[in-house]
Amino acid sequence: MGRIIEIAPGLHTATTFPAKVLRAMARRLGERSIRHSAETGSGASTLLFSHFSQDHAVFADDAGSGSIRNVEASALLRPGVVRFIEGPTQRTLPSHRFSSRLQAALLDGPHAYPFPDLEYYFLYPQLDPGALLIVDDIHIRGVHNLFEFLRRDRMFRLDEVVHTAAFFTRTDAPTFSPIRDGWWEQEYNRTPLVRYLWRERLKSWLPQDLRAGFARLKRRAWQQLNHAGCQVRIVRPRGDEVEATGSVEGTAALAAKTCLWVLVRRADAGGWWPQGGPVPVCDGRWSVSVAYGQPCDFGHPFEICALAVGPATTAEWLRWLDRARTTASWPPVALPAAEFVYAENYARVTKSRRS
Repeated sequence: MGRIIEIAPGLHTATTFPAKVLRAMARRLGERSIRHSAETGSGASTLLFSHFSQDHAVFADDAGSGSIRNVEASALLRPGVVRFIEGPTQRTLPSHRFSSRLQAALLDGPHAYPFPDLEYYFLYPQLDPGALLIVDDIHIRGVHNLFEFLRRDRMFRLDEVVHTAAFFTRTDAPTFSPIRDGWWEQEYNRTPLVRYLWRERLKSWLPQDLRAGFARLKRRAWQQLNHAGCQVRIVRPRGDEVEATGSVEGTAALAAKTCLWVLVRRADAGGWWPQGGPVPVCDGRWSVSVAYGQPCDFGHPFEICALAVGPATTAEWLRWLDRARTTASWPPVALPAAEFVYAENYARVTKSRRS
């Protein structure tokens, strides 16, 4: 051990581990039975691993630094243990196929973002429970991001930080799938960055009806400012008790290339259901037959929305109607953003218990 520490600074032209990190590494490696291990980067750590592991894979690029050639030539390298997979780890790790699980791994390859994360991605699924994971140079922001993630993740326990090297133990938590998302299951992602969402957070504290009211006031102000000549109004029903189906009537003044649509939803639903296609407007008046939900919805409040939209929304809702009629599946739709609605009006009714 002492001899490795002594020659470490002269192994290659890049910086090397301080003596206290190498001692901590030897102590942590000595606590485990290591059949297979891997590291990115090469140097004194490679010599150390060769004395604690039965099979050690090194992913590194010498590039004239001596990090591989000098290690290979060192009398302190235990023979027959270390395999060098030469080249940029950004290429060698993704193409490598591990035949055995790992009991230890060191991340000390390229530090530019996102390469530390890339190395972690290809190594973490190979780690056994109880395996040692060392991440070096956590003072560099590109590496520190990974450190902050690991210290919050259920798959790892932070044992200690020595100088700029972090030592983790792989827990017995299930391995996070490397091919699906599930970001919300990771502890690091559980708390969103409020500075980007403070407006939404404040809105969430308001009652739903109040939030909807504010949103409609904002939309109406935008429409009056940008589309003052386009108007839509529901005349009836308004606040009435309605049957399972019925007629909705109103007035409208449409801008060029806009269409009138009427949509209905139960007041506590998340989306809306278009009622047929574009509604014809004759002499400023219109009428359309609508359906209010399912038979089980009697006694519930419903909302009616009449709005003037442009060609893109009309085309999308016509495709929705075709799919719905073909598949007999009627998923709800969302209303367009305010800038794509020329005018809108709402009415609230209650579905009769006699329906």
